[in-house]
Amino acid sequence: MNAYLPTYWFTWAFLIIAAALAQAASHLPVSYVKDAFFAGLFAAILSAALSKVYARTGPRFAPLIGATAGALWVVAMFFRLRWFGYPDDFEMAQWTLGTDISVHAAGFAGAALMTALVPRQGMGKALGAGFLLAAAMTVIPYGTIRWIDYQVAGPVEVVLFVSAEVPAGEFPARRPGAVSVVLRPEEVRFLKERLLVVDGPGGDEVLDDQGHRFWPLWRRRLTYPGNPGGPVRTLMVILPPGLTDTDKWTIPVHQEPDGLALALLGAQKKVTPFGKPLSQSVRLELKLLVQKKGEATRYSAIEVQTFRLSPVGDLYASITTQGLSAEFPATVLEVVPSAKTEVKPRKPRPNFGPAPAQK
Repeated sequence: MNAYLPTYWFTWAFLIIAAALAQAASHLPVSYVKDAFFAGLFAAILSAALSKVYARTGPRFAPLIGATAGALWVVAMFFRLRWFGYPDDFEMAQWTLGTDISVHAAGFAGAALMTALVPRQGMGKALGAGFLLAAAMTVIPYGTIRWIDYQVAGPVEVVLFVSAEVPAGEFPARRPGAVSVVLRPEEVRFLKERLLVVDGPGGDEVLDDQGHRFWPLWRRRLTYPGNPGGPVRTLMVILPPGLTDTDKWTIPVHQEPDGLALALLGAQKKVTPFGKPLSQSVRLELKLLVQKKGEATRYSAIEVQTFRLSPVGDLYASITTQGLSAEFPATVLEVVPSAKTEVKPRKPRPNFGPAPAQK
Protein backbone atom coordinates (compact mmCIF):
# COMPACT_ATOMS: atom_id res chain seq x y z
CA MET A 1 0.00 0.00 0.00
CA ASN A 2 2.87 2.38 0.78
CA ALA A 3 4.05 2.07 -2.83
CA TYR A 4 0.72 3.35 -4.17
CA LEU A 5 0.02 6.24 -1.79
CA PRO A 6 2.76 8.67 -2.99
CA THR A 7 1.59 8.30 -6.59
CA TYR A 8 -2.03 8.81 -5.57
CA TRP A 9 -1.43 11.91 -3.45
CA PHE A 10 0.91 13.50 -5.99
CA THR A 11 -1.60 13.09 -8.83
CA TRP A 12 -4.59 14.32 -6.85
CA ALA A 13 -2.80 17.34 -5.41
CA PHE A 14 -1.42 18.38 -8.78
CA LEU A 15 -4.85 18.15 -10.47
CA ILE A 16 -6.42 20.37 -7.79
CA ILE A 17 -3.65 22.99 -7.95
CA ALA A 18 -3.69 23.06 -11.76
CA ALA A 19 -7.49 23.41 -11.81
CA ALA A 20 -7.34 26.34 -9.37
CA LEU A 21 -4.73 28.11 -11.50
CA ALA A 22 -6.72 27.47 -14.69
CA GLN A 23 -9.88 28.81 -13.05
CA ALA A 24 -8.13 32.01 -12.00
CA ALA A 25 -6.44 32.54 -15.37
CA SER A 26 -9.43 31.78 -17.62
CA HIS A 27 -12.23 33.20 -15.43
CA LEU A 28 -13.93 29.82 -15.26
CA PRO A 29 -16.71 29.29 -12.70
CA VAL A 30 -15.79 28.19 -9.20
CA SER A 31 -17.56 24.88 -9.85
CA TYR A 32 -14.66 23.97 -12.14
CA VAL A 33 -12.35 23.60 -9.12
CA LYS A 34 -15.00 21.68 -7.18
CA ASP A 35 -15.51 19.26 -10.06
CA ALA A 36 -11.75 18.83 -10.40
CA PHE A 37 -11.54 18.07 -6.66
CA PHE A 38 -13.98 15.16 -6.83
CA ALA A 39 -12.95 14.00 -10.31
CA GLY A 40 -9.32 13.96 -9.17
CA LEU A 41 -10.24 11.42 -6.48
CA PHE A 42 -11.04 8.86 -9.15
CA ALA A 43 -8.38 9.94 -11.66
CA ALA A 44 -5.68 9.49 -9.02
CA ILE A 45 -6.85 5.88 -8.49
CA LEU A 46 -5.93 5.08 -12.11
CA SER A 47 -2.57 6.77 -11.70
CA ALA A 48 -1.85 4.87 -8.48
CA ALA A 49 -2.89 1.57 -10.07
CA LEU A 50 -0.04 1.98 -12.57
CA SER A 51 2.61 2.45 -9.88
CA LYS A 52 4.23 -0.96 -10.40
CA VAL A 53 4.21 -0.42 -14.17
CA TYR A 54 6.03 2.89 -13.67
CA ALA A 55 8.63 1.27 -11.40
CA ARG A 56 9.34 -1.63 -13.77
CA THR A 57 9.47 0.58 -16.88
CA GLY A 58 11.98 3.04 -15.48
CA PRO A 59 12.24 6.84 -15.62
CA ARG A 60 12.82 6.91 -19.39
CA PHE A 61 9.43 5.56 -20.51
CA ALA A 62 7.28 5.88 -17.38
CA PRO A 63 6.30 9.54 -18.11
CA LEU A 64 5.12 8.54 -21.60
CA ILE A 65 2.90 5.81 -20.17
CA GLY A 66 1.54 8.19 -17.56
CA ALA A 67 0.79 10.98 -20.07
CA THR A 68 -1.03 8.51 -22.33
CA ALA A 69 -3.10 7.21 -19.42
CA GLY A 70 -4.03 10.75 -18.33
CA ALA A 71 -5.14 11.77 -21.83
CA LEU A 72 -7.20 8.60 -22.26
CA TRP A 73 -8.85 9.20 -18.90
CA VAL A 74 -10.00 12.70 -19.93
CA VAL A 75 -11.32 11.45 -23.27
CA ALA A 76 -13.27 8.69 -21.51
CA MET A 77 -14.80 11.19 -19.05
CA PHE A 78 -15.63 13.52 -21.97
CA PHE A 79 -17.68 10.86 -23.73
CA ARG A 80 -19.30 9.88 -20.46
CA LEU A 81 -20.64 13.42 -20.12
CA ARG A 82 -21.65 13.45 -23.76
CA TRP A 83 -23.74 10.30 -23.45
CA PHE A 84 -24.97 10.42 -19.85
CA GLY A 85 -24.26 13.92 -18.48
CA TYR A 86 -26.20 17.15 -18.33
CA PRO A 87 -26.07 19.57 -21.29
CA ASP A 88 -24.48 22.35 -19.22
CA ASP A 89 -21.73 20.06 -17.95
CA PHE A 90 -21.02 18.79 -21.47
CA GLU A 91 -20.87 22.36 -22.80
CA MET A 92 -18.24 23.27 -20.21
CA ALA A 93 -16.35 20.04 -20.93
CA GLN A 94 -16.20 21.00 -24.61
CA TRP A 95 -14.61 24.31 -23.74
CA THR A 96 -12.06 22.92 -21.24
CA LEU A 97 -11.18 19.70 -23.09
CA GLY A 98 -7.75 20.87 -24.23
CA THR A 99 -6.86 22.22 -20.79
CA ASP A 100 -8.07 19.05 -19.07
CA ILE A 101 -5.99 16.84 -21.36
CA SER A 102 -2.83 18.88 -20.79
CA VAL A 103 -3.31 18.99 -17.00
CA HIS A 104 -4.07 15.29 -16.61
CA ALA A 105 -1.28 14.23 -18.94
CA ALA A 106 1.16 16.40 -16.98
CA GLY A 107 -0.07 15.14 -13.58
CA PHE A 108 0.09 11.50 -14.58
CA ALA A 109 3.52 11.93 -16.21
CA GLY A 110 4.94 13.70 -13.15
CA ALA A 111 3.59 11.00 -10.85
CA ALA A 112 5.05 8.32 -13.11
CA LEU A 113 8.51 9.91 -13.11
CA MET A 114 8.42 10.33 -9.34
CA THR A 115 7.41 6.69 -8.82
CA ALA A 116 10.14 5.43 -11.15
CA LEU A 117 12.86 7.55 -9.49
CA VAL A 118 12.07 6.75 -5.84
CA PRO A 119 14.06 3.45 -5.73
CA ARG A 120 17.01 5.11 -7.49
CA GLN A 121 17.16 8.71 -6.15
CA GLY A 122 15.10 8.75 -2.99
CA MET A 123 11.80 10.48 -2.27
CA GLY A 124 13.13 14.06 -2.10
CA LYS A 125 14.82 14.16 -5.53
CA ALA A 126 12.08 12.05 -7.10
CA LEU A 127 9.38 14.40 -5.84
CA GLY A 128 11.21 17.46 -7.18
CA ALA A 129 11.82 15.87 -10.58
CA GLY A 130 8.19 14.80 -10.89
CA PHE A 131 6.92 18.25 -9.97
CA LEU A 132 9.25 20.01 -12.44
CA LEU A 133 8.19 17.69 -15.27
CA ALA A 134 4.49 18.13 -14.50
CA ALA A 135 4.83 21.92 -14.29
CA ALA A 136 6.71 22.12 -17.60
CA MET A 137 4.20 19.87 -19.34
CA THR A 138 1.35 22.06 -18.04
CA VAL A 139 2.76 25.51 -18.80
CA ILE A 140 3.75 24.86 -22.42
CA PRO A 141 0.51 23.20 -23.67
CA TYR A 142 -1.71 25.45 -21.56
CA GLY A 143 0.01 28.56 -22.90
CA THR A 144 -0.49 27.28 -26.45
CA ILE A 145 -4.16 26.54 -25.77
CA ARG A 146 -4.66 30.00 -24.31
CA TRP A 147 -3.12 31.60 -27.38
CA ILE A 148 -5.30 29.53 -29.73
CA ASP A 149 -8.44 30.37 -27.75
CA TYR A 150 -7.51 34.05 -27.76
CA GLN A 151 -7.04 34.14 -31.55
CA VAL A 152 -9.66 31.65 -32.70
CA ALA A 153 -12.41 31.70 -30.08
CA GLY A 154 -12.85 35.42 -29.56
CA PRO A 155 -16.30 37.01 -29.41
CA VAL A 156 -18.45 37.42 -32.53
CA GLU A 157 -20.56 40.57 -32.78
CA VAL A 158 -23.61 40.52 -35.05
CA VAL A 159 -25.36 43.68 -36.32
CA LEU A 160 -28.69 42.95 -38.00
CA PHE A 161 -30.12 45.33 -40.62
CA VAL A 162 -33.80 45.05 -41.56
CA SER A 163 -36.12 46.99 -43.81
CA ALA A 164 -39.38 48.69 -42.90
CA GLU A 165 -42.23 50.14 -44.95
CA VAL A 166 -42.25 53.79 -43.93
CA PRO A 167 -42.92 56.91 -46.04
CA ALA A 168 -40.02 58.78 -47.58
CA GLY A 169 -38.32 61.11 -45.14
CA GLU A 170 -39.40 59.07 -42.11
CA PHE A 171 -37.88 56.25 -40.14
CA PRO A 172 -39.33 53.35 -38.14
CA ALA A 173 -40.18 54.31 -34.59
CA ARG A 174 -39.22 52.20 -31.63
CA ARG A 175 -41.09 51.48 -28.47
CA PRO A 176 -40.09 53.47 -25.40
CA GLY A 177 -37.07 51.86 -23.78
CA ALA A 178 -35.80 50.11 -26.92
CA VAL A 179 -32.03 50.41 -27.41
CA SER A 180 -31.08 52.39 -30.51
CA VAL A 181 -28.17 50.93 -32.49
CA VAL A 182 -25.50 53.46 -33.47
CA LEU A 183 -23.01 52.41 -36.12
CA ARG A 184 -19.35 52.99 -35.41
CA PRO A 185 -17.32 55.19 -37.78
CA GLU A 186 -15.32 52.23 -39.12
CA GLU A 187 -18.55 50.34 -39.79
CA VAL A 188 -20.01 53.27 -41.73
CA ARG A 189 -16.84 53.53 -43.84
CA PHE A 190 -16.92 49.80 -44.50
CA LEU A 191 -20.55 49.96 -45.65
CA LYS A 192 -19.97 53.00 -47.87
CA GLU A 193 -17.30 51.10 -49.79
CA ARG A 194 -19.81 48.43 -50.77
CA LEU A 195 -23.34 49.87 -50.57
CA LEU A 196 -25.09 53.21 -50.67
CA VAL A 197 -25.27 54.76 -47.20
CA VAL A 198 -27.21 57.98 -46.66
CA ASP A 199 -27.82 60.15 -43.63
CA GLY A 200 -31.54 59.96 -42.92
CA PRO A 201 -33.76 61.46 -40.23
CA GLY A 202 -33.25 58.37 -38.05
CA GLY A 203 -29.50 58.07 -38.59
CA ASP A 204 -27.53 56.12 -41.18
CA GLU A 205 -29.63 54.25 -43.75
CA VAL A 206 -28.39 51.53 -46.10
CA LEU A 207 -29.93 51.24 -49.58
CA ASP A 208 -29.66 48.21 -51.86
CA ASP A 209 -29.86 48.13 -55.66
CA GLN A 210 -33.67 47.81 -55.52
CA GLY A 211 -34.18 50.91 -53.42
CA HIS A 212 -34.97 49.15 -50.15
CA ARG A 213 -33.99 51.08 -47.04
CA PHE A 214 -32.38 49.25 -44.14
CA TRP A 215 -31.76 50.30 -40.55
CA PRO A 216 -29.72 48.51 -37.84
CA LEU A 217 -32.21 46.78 -35.56
CA TRP A 218 -30.01 45.22 -32.90
CA ARG A 219 -26.41 44.46 -32.02
CA ARG A 220 -25.45 41.32 -30.12
CA ARG A 221 -22.04 40.13 -28.92
CA LEU A 222 -21.77 36.35 -28.60
CA THR A 223 -19.08 35.24 -26.14
CA TYR A 224 -18.06 31.70 -25.31
CA PRO A 225 -18.18 30.45 -21.68
CA GLY A 226 -14.77 30.70 -20.08
CA ASN A 227 -13.46 32.76 -23.00
CA PRO A 228 -10.41 34.81 -22.00
CA GLY A 229 -11.34 37.53 -24.46
CA GLY A 230 -9.62 38.29 -27.70
CA PRO A 231 -10.25 40.31 -30.85
CA VAL A 232 -13.90 40.71 -31.80
CA ARG A 233 -15.14 39.64 -35.22
CA THR A 234 -17.94 41.98 -36.36
CA LEU A 235 -20.42 40.65 -38.91
CA MET A 236 -23.10 42.93 -40.34
CA VAL A 237 -26.08 41.03 -41.74
CA ILE A 238 -28.75 42.51 -44.04
CA LEU A 239 -32.07 40.68 -43.91
CA PRO A 240 -34.12 41.22 -47.08
CA PRO A 241 -37.84 42.08 -46.99
CA GLY A 242 -40.58 39.95 -48.47
CA LEU A 243 -39.57 36.53 -47.14
CA THR A 244 -42.61 34.27 -46.81
CA ASP A 245 -41.20 31.07 -45.37
CA THR A 246 -38.98 30.03 -42.51
CA ASP A 247 -35.41 29.92 -43.74
CA LYS A 248 -31.94 29.19 -42.38
CA TRP A 249 -28.61 30.63 -43.51
CA THR A 250 -25.08 29.39 -42.83
CA ILE A 251 -22.61 32.29 -42.99
CA PRO A 252 -18.82 31.81 -42.84
CA VAL A 253 -17.31 34.42 -40.54
CA HIS A 254 -14.28 36.35 -41.77
CA GLN A 255 -10.91 34.91 -40.96
CA GLU A 256 -9.15 37.93 -39.49
CA PRO A 257 -10.22 38.26 -35.84
CA ASP A 258 -10.23 42.06 -35.71
CA GLY A 259 -11.92 42.87 -39.03
CA LEU A 260 -15.36 43.70 -40.40
CA ALA A 261 -17.53 41.70 -42.77
CA LEU A 262 -20.91 42.04 -44.46
CA ALA A 263 -23.38 39.37 -45.55
CA LEU A 264 -26.43 39.96 -47.76
CA LEU A 265 -29.03 37.26 -47.16
CA GLY A 266 -31.45 36.13 -49.80
CA ALA A 267 -34.18 33.60 -50.44
CA GLN A 268 -33.40 29.89 -50.62
CA LYS A 269 -30.45 30.18 -48.23
CA LYS A 270 -28.49 32.47 -50.52
CA VAL A 271 -25.62 34.37 -48.89
CA THR A 272 -23.53 37.09 -50.58
CA PRO A 273 -20.47 37.83 -48.41
CA PHE A 274 -18.26 40.92 -48.53
CA GLY A 275 -15.08 41.84 -46.71
CA LYS A 276 -12.27 39.80 -45.23
CA PRO A 277 -11.24 36.28 -46.30
CA LEU A 278 -13.74 33.76 -45.02
CA SER A 279 -12.93 31.05 -42.50
CA GLN A 280 -14.67 27.69 -42.63
CA SER A 281 -13.68 27.03 -39.01
CA VAL A 282 -15.89 29.88 -37.74
CA ARG A 283 -19.45 30.10 -38.99
CA LEU A 284 -22.73 31.69 -38.02
CA GLU A 285 -26.18 30.21 -38.47
CA LEU A 286 -29.31 32.39 -38.59
CA LYS A 287 -32.78 30.91 -38.59
CA LEU A 288 -35.70 33.20 -39.41
CA LEU A 289 -39.09 32.42 -37.92
CA VAL A 290 -42.03 33.77 -39.91
CA GLN A 291 -45.50 34.22 -38.47
CA LYS A 292 -48.52 34.30 -40.76
CA LYS A 293 -51.79 35.95 -39.83
CA GLY A 294 -54.26 35.31 -42.59
CA GLU A 295 -52.76 36.72 -45.78
CA ALA A 296 -50.29 38.97 -43.93
CA THR A 297 -46.80 37.67 -43.27
CA ARG A 298 -44.44 39.20 -40.77
CA TYR A 299 -41.09 38.32 -39.25
CA SER A 300 -41.55 36.79 -35.82
CA ALA A 301 -38.07 36.21 -34.42
CA ILE A 302 -34.59 35.12 -35.36
CA GLU A 303 -32.26 32.54 -33.81
CA VAL A 304 -28.50 33.12 -33.98
CA GLN A 305 -25.96 30.38 -33.31
CA THR A 306 -22.18 30.39 -33.67
CA PHE A 307 -19.92 27.40 -34.31
CA ARG A 308 -16.16 26.99 -34.22
CA LEU A 309 -14.47 23.87 -35.56
CA SER A 310 -11.05 22.67 -34.47
CA PRO A 311 -8.79 20.45 -36.62
CA VAL A 312 -10.07 17.41 -34.72
CA GLY A 313 -13.76 18.28 -34.69
CA ASP A 314 -16.28 20.61 -33.09
CA LEU A 315 -14.64 20.92 -29.67
CA TYR A 316 -15.84 24.46 -28.92
CA ALA A 317 -19.29 24.77 -27.42
CA SER A 318 -21.76 26.57 -29.66
CA ILE A 319 -23.64 29.69 -28.54
CA THR A 320 -27.36 30.00 -29.25
CA THR A 321 -29.34 33.22 -28.90
CA GLN A 322 -33.09 32.80 -29.35
CA GLY A 323 -36.05 35.10 -29.34
CA LEU A 324 -34.43 38.14 -30.98
CA SER A 325 -36.87 40.36 -32.77
CA ALA A 326 -36.56 40.35 -36.56
CA GLU A 327 -38.54 43.51 -37.23
CA PHE A 328 -38.93 47.00 -35.84
CA PRO A 329 -41.55 47.25 -33.10
CA ALA A 330 -44.86 48.78 -34.05
CA THR A 331 -45.39 52.38 -33.03
CA VAL A 332 -47.41 52.76 -29.85
CA LEU A 333 -50.04 55.44 -30.34
CA GLU A 334 -52.06 57.05 -27.60
CA VAL A 335 -55.56 58.17 -28.49
CA VAL A 336 -56.03 61.76 -27.34
CA PRO A 337 -59.59 63.10 -27.45
CA SER A 338 -60.09 66.21 -29.55
CA ALA A 339 -60.83 69.53 -27.83
CA LYS A 340 -63.62 70.31 -30.32
CA THR A 341 -65.72 67.26 -29.56
CA GLU A 342 -69.42 67.96 -30.09
CA VAL A 343 -71.37 67.86 -26.82
CA LYS A 344 -74.69 66.14 -27.17
CA PRO A 345 -77.61 67.22 -24.94
CA ARG A 346 -78.17 64.95 -22.03
CA LYS A 347 -81.42 63.02 -21.87
CA PRO A 348 -83.79 64.03 -19.03
CA ARG A 349 -83.72 61.76 -16.06
CA PRO A 350 -86.85 59.65 -15.58
CA ASN A 351 -89.38 60.99 -13.06
CA PHE A 352 -90.79 58.41 -10.70
CA GLY A 353 -92.94 60.84 -8.71
CA PRO A 354 -96.72 61.40 -9.00
CA ALA A 355 -98.05 62.31 -12.39
CA PRO A 356 -98.70 66.05 -12.91
CA ALA A 357 -102.32 67.14 -12.53
CA GLN A 358 -104.23 67.53 -15.77
CA LYS A 359 -105.96 70.81 -16.41
